[in-house]
Amino acid sequence: MSMIKKIAIVGLGAIGSVYGDILQKTGELEVKAIVDQKRKQRYEQKGIYVNNEPVSFTYITPEEKSEAADLIIVSVKYGQLEEAIASILNHVGENTTILSLLNGITSEEEIAAVYGREKVVYAMCNGIDSTRDGNSIYCSNPGKISFGEKKNEELTERVQNIKACFEKGKIPVEVPKDMERTLWYKFMINVGMNQVSAVTRSPYGFFQEPGFARDLAMDAMKEVIMLAKAQKIDLSEVDMDDFFKNIVSNISKDGKTSMLQDIEAKRLTEVTMFSEKVIDYGKRLNIETPVNRTLYQIIRALESTF
Repeated sequence: MSMIKKIAIVGLGAIGSVYGDILQKTGELEVKAIVDQKRKQRYEQKGIYVNNEPVSFTYITPEEKSEAADLIIVSVKYGQLEEAIASILNHVGENTTILSLLNGITSEEEIAAVYGREKVVYAMCNGIDSTRDGNSIYCSNPGKISFGEKKNEELTERVQNIKACFEKGKIPVEVPKDMERTLWYKFMINVGMNQVSAVTRSPYGFFQEPGFARDLAMDAMKEVIMLAKAQKIDLSEVDMDDFFKNIVSNISKDGKTSMLQDIEAKRLTEVTMFSEKVIDYGKRLNIETPVNRTLYQIIRALESTF
């Protein structure tokens, strides 16, 4: 497997635009954005800005034939995943690797169901504080991308190549030995932080000190920890405490979670991949999840007012 040179991104939101911009600025990588014709026209006319600087992506539509990408980064919202999976068909080749930065714990399996398990690596990003306002994205901290095979006692060649690619752009990376545990860790964070920030309209600053918002987020996270333990996934309240101590404390206090941004912009949220998944797992494992059931009802009620 050769080094990564051609990258395609599907999903130019707060995360895809930031990482695409960083990788493109290395000057060593060819970065393209897969967008539909309508978005292509809009982006070419109005542009995309990251920290007030224009980003000049090469835009290609799903229908266009082009040389297969070495790496495809999927960074759409969960509700757009099915469309995104279909849109990358003409850009997947024999040696293409697909990396999903979606929240939740199911996107890799959904992509693998179409393109094969051998095409997909597990991934998540954490600590990035990017926010979007129309076609402008603002980011002071790119966070860290954790990725790899399900287990990474030894790094496969493709994992080494992706690591080298991200390091060219000085994007902080980590290859955990147990990537499944890492995904559940991020799931725990999103279930708490995203949902509680959305229903309380609270930026990160409200979670940096003990208080009602932080307590509610922790209660939602504890239900995820119970589900993980029931499946013998090594997740505990120590992980939750470390998150608030070592990660939340370093994020801009004015930064906002993606779900809070959705609520403020009157967009549908990713609640189906957070509390709805918790509720589903709870039913399957016979574990009560009252906090997430309540959060689900509140967020659905908010969405119904849009």
